[in-house]
Amino acid sequence: SLLMRVLARLGQLTIKEQYLDSEDGQPVYALGETGGTIPVTPVPHIADSCIHEILHELHPEYSERAIQSLTGKLMKQLTDDELRTFYAEYKRRLDDGE
Repeated sequence: SLLMRVLARLGQLTIKEQYLDSEDGQPVYALGETGGTIPVTPVPHIADSCIHEILHELHPEYSERAIQSLTGKLMKQLTDDELRTFYAEYKRRLDDGE
């Protein structure tokens, strides 16, 4: 199956986590494979998830649809520098169980 092929290929690659600047205001999550290494950034996904959950805390009366809409609007407003700052604060506050 395709999933099994993807998982097999994953086992052959090196994944490098790094920040990838947006292109034309659109977040970049990964670049194509280059020499067995795939650079990826979790930053936009993490910021989106955190903002979404914080909005739920700030406005428990809002519907899921409203929260999703607000999250999208806020994400579009963030610059690359602001995303980096957000991610740095996320990493500082991350409780990884250690």
